[in-house]
Amino acid sequence: MCGLAGIVAWDDRFRIERATLDAMSARIAHRGPDGEGVYLNHTDFVTPFKPQCGMVHRRLAIIDLDERSLQPFDDGYMGKWLVYNGELYNYRPLREQIRVANPSFRWRTEGDTEVVLAAFETWGVDALPRFNGMLAMAVWDQLQQRLTLARDRMGQKPLYWAAVDAAGRPWQGFVAHAGTEGEVEISRNAECPAAIAFASELGALRAVPWFDPAINYVALAEYLRWGYVPTPMTIYPCAGKIPPAGWMTLNFRGCDRDRYFDANAASQAFGSVDDAARRTRELVVQAVTRQLVADVPLGCFLSGGIDSSIVAAAMREAMGSADRVRTFTIGFDDPRYDESPFAAEVARHLGTRHESHTVKPRAIEDLPRLAAVYGEPFGDSSALPTHYLSMETRRDVKVALSGDGGDELFGGYDRYRALKITERINRLPAVIRDLLVARVWQALPGRHPKNRVARLKRLLKSATLPPPRRYASYMRLFDEPTLQPLMGVSGELIETADTIAIAFERLTHAGRHDPVLAALAVDRLTYLPDDLLTKVDRASMLHGLEVRSPFMDEELVSFAAGLPGEMLSGKSGGKRLLREAFAGDLPASVFDRPKTGFALPIGDWLRGELKPMLHDLLFSTDSFLSQNMVPAQARKLFDAHASGRRDHSQRLYALLMLELWWKSAR
Repeated sequence: MCGLAGIVAWDDRFRIERATLDAMSARIAHRGPDGEGVYLNHTDFVTPFKPQCGMVHRRLAIIDLDERSLQPFDDGYMGKWLVYNGELYNYRPLREQIRVANPSFRWRTEGDTEVVLAAFETWGVDALPRFNGMLAMAVWDQLQQRLTLARDRMGQKPLYWAAVDAAGRPWQGFVAHAGTEGEVEISRNAECPAAIAFASELGALRAVPWFDPAINYVALAEYLRWGYVPTPMTIYPCAGKIPPAGWMTLNFRGCDRDRYFDANAASQAFGSVDDAARRTRELVVQAVTRQLVADVPLGCFLSGGIDSSIVAAAMREAMGSADRVRTFTIGFDDPRYDESPFAAEVARHLGTRHESHTVKPRAIEDLPRLAAVYGEPFGDSSALPTHYLSMETRRDVKVALSGDGGDELFGGYDRYRALKITERINRLPAVIRDLLVARVWQALPGRHPKNRVARLKRLLKSATLPPPRRYASYMRLFDEPTLQPLMGVSGELIETADTIAIAFERLTHAGRHDPVLAALAVDRLTYLPDDLLTKVDRASMLHGLEVRSPFMDEELVSFAAGLPGEMLSGKSGGKRLLREAFAGDLPASVFDRPKTGFALPIGDWLRGELKPMLHDLLFSTDSFLSQNMVPAQARKLFDAHASGRRDHSQRLYALLMLELWWKSAR
């Protein structure tokens, strides 16, 4: 686990200076406290036939702690250089495959870094499907004068890029549009940019002299809808994200890209529920076992919920001894948000070496730091407790396993069940349906968004919408009637993107007619990589902690992608197969408790200790809101929330993080 950055220039007007590389390295220093390296191929005149390449790397040493594995790493004789962020779990068996396929390769280390480069030298981009791990990488081929950028299957490790054309304008060589299978595709442009920069974090790209910090207002609208900027967009028009399982290559002749894995492609047919539960258990234990490879101590995040408890149980089985398993949790003084007693119960049941830390949140001090590390607006408030959990866990270990992804694979969210319920409502006779939707909906109060009555009100309100719009309505922070007046731009601009609704509709047209299965497929393409995995990566790497997610194992993902709807939920709720597969390993209470999520009392804070900070940031004359949107619309939200008339905590938190990002980026 590390941080990487670099630049390739084909035009002397964009010559790479060592100071620029040093500045990029400094901005990702937190990702790798164990070492740093730099490579610059030459300082001569730059032409398309003699491009300049500079790479920097910050190392967090996990596998092969020897300095011989420091990056940028070269093959020693073929002119290939690698910077790589992540872990290759199957590097040992892959090394043996390379020995057979490429016996002339000159091995110098025992770690995974050299295996990544050797595999690339042996098979080129066809090496990517052979990797089992999480990684983002850049390979410079000096002989071919070609740059390759690539990212892991599920998007666990980030990789950003920005490019400029010969006139100094943002290069638009890859243009986003929604693909036929629901993923965001990128069309090809044969022209090569004059220069391209890449990095593990968006903030490092801002150190590049030609980087254009103009705002992408379509991306801004998407952020306000969902709380994150969807791939491949970023908040800047000149920059983008390499999508999960994506790669692209560039040289002076042009550029190309492709994708090597589909998170929604099923791997097999299914028999009985019992057979599927047995296979679920096998694949989870296998995934956890694969991800225990490390030359440093590792542990496991444990909240006491289903997913993290299952990972801890599988970890105990894989390691063969409970006292070798270290589990970590945090607690809060507010019992509404304190899951530490549940985690302690699971730890006692499993017999793990458990550490629990009670945290007193310092939101005023910590939120600005978090906003800066995400590099663009990021509105998921669970980033704050993830930050605290990572900080405390890092005191004892360098690597932690997490339960992220269990909901998206096995149908854990309430919104999936809401879709199923509304589908049934739509099958009712029109008279009964209209009575429910119109009269009952209007009679219900709905002031607080997490109140059960308010949830029922929202469910009924959405019931008659088409499934794509209905599911998108469950995910939105700002709905369209609120978003358009706030942004102060025409609805025409706002409607140019609506990632979740578009992806849902295209997946349905591609054959996923069951709305619940389509919703899971959409989440695996959008919410999972762009919100959850992004949240965990930045919050953990801020403290130099590597977090691995066994549910992202490609065999487990492909298995789950083919599950029929009846195997997702049962009488006890969602995650039917996980419940049945691990019922004998965990206390019954783990499966009986309602899902709580990883939350803090943000709504209360925005009426209390964070209220002055929120007010001053939003309504100052130089705020992002004042310069780019309509403050009067935000004032309505602020006043209604402060008075207790409405709960706008999620919307106001998103605006707060927008302002804190804006302040950090200037």
